[in-house]
Amino acid sequence: MADLHRPSRLSRALAVAAAAATATGVSVLPPAAASATHGDAFPPKANSAWVYDSAEPGTWVDAITAYNAVAGAGHALNQVYSYGTDMEMYCPDNDGTRCAADDLYSFYTEAGGGPARTAAYHDAFAATSDSFTISPIIDGRTDANGYLQGFNELSPSLAAGFADKVAAQVCADPHVDGIQFDLEPFDVSTKNGQYYFYLQLAKNFAGRHTSGTADDPYGCVDADHPQGRFYSVFTFAAAIRPGTESAANVRDILATYRNGYLMDSLYDLSDAPAGTLNSLVNYTSAARREAGNAKQWANRLHIRYGFGIPASASAHEFTTCTAGPNAIDNCEPDATGATGHPMLSYTRAAVAAIRATGAVHDPRYIGTAIWDFGDDVSWNGLSFAPVPASGDVLDYLATSLPGSQNPGVAQGPNGD
Repeated sequence: MADLHRPSRLSRALAVAAAAATATGVSVLPPAAASATHGDAFPPKANSAWVYDSAEPGTWVDAITAYNAVAGAGHALNQVYSYGTDMEMYCPDNDGTRCAADDLYSFYTEAGGGPARTAAYHDAFAATSDSFTISPIIDGRTDANGYLQGFNELSPSLAAGFADKVAAQVCADPHVDGIQFDLEPFDVSTKNGQYYFYLQLAKNFAGRHTSGTADDPYGCVDADHPQGRFYSVFTFAAAIRPGTESAANVRDILATYRNGYLMDSLYDLSDAPAGTLNSLVNYTSAARREAGNAKQWANRLHIRYGFGIPASASAHEFTTCTAGPNAIDNCEPDATGATGHPMLSYTRAAVAAIRATGAVHDPRYIGTAIWDFGDDVSWNGLSFAPVPASGDVLDYLATSLPGSQNPGVAQGPNGD
């Protein structure tokens, strides 16, 4: 098992970067990142990181700065998925068919802290580099224990109105370039509430609230965002399996206004209960299958896509799992009896899976996202480690993170 506490180039660079930031008050971006531009691609090509601040906004600025200081060309991070807020519903009996507009809430407000977190990463990175974008996370759970129960049952008009609320809040923040939606489980297998929510959101982000190109009541299109704002959905390739209604609906929500993309998960690649370790053999096979399907099926639909890879622990890929006194689930070994594997082994397998697809040369490929910079990964009383991404993993990604090597814009039958 890897020594997760050993000193590394990255940890040494982190100390240097932290000192430099304290002394100068500015962040340090590698020359390649500082001079790059988004080009014509929209949504922009980007390598990203999920970041969850533990205390003050911008908790992970120094860590990202340190990573970028040693990252090679094409491997630096130029987008942050900072935690923005969640969405919640308070409908009678959690019944979406009984909802009213006043039962639907989005909390991307100053009181909720999302804009302050966005500003911290914008000021550290995007303010000094036009290649860096900020795409806050809006999350929510639609299952029986979640806070979006009934979301799929919303009428088209209520779902669209919910999207209007979200757009009004996020487009009021000039630092927001896009939004990543982590509403789980993602499900547009029918033209349900999620479908109409995302379709209206895409329309709003394109500055076309109703139908006219100048109808932009929320200011989503402005001088700093001439193409509007973009968004991504977090899910698995099964959502775009060819021939399914889900695939057709995903294309509708992501490609109608050409401002969305699919972020395909290459972690939690197991149907076993949370806390059951995914063996390296099973994970390697599952990652190759998942990445291959995502790339092939996304191209059939002419939609853009990226990959999220495990750099810190998830509920199935971890080095250690610890059950708290009130845990609902259990920590379970893999088929070999192992109770954990080095995180670097999972990361290497994920990178190899992406490279095997040839995605880095695909014009529809957005880039890779690192899970994650945060202080805690837990589920139902189980805690997983390592978290955040450890030095050995980040050292490896600084030379191997599979970013897009094709700056071009894909051309499909509709110019997409």
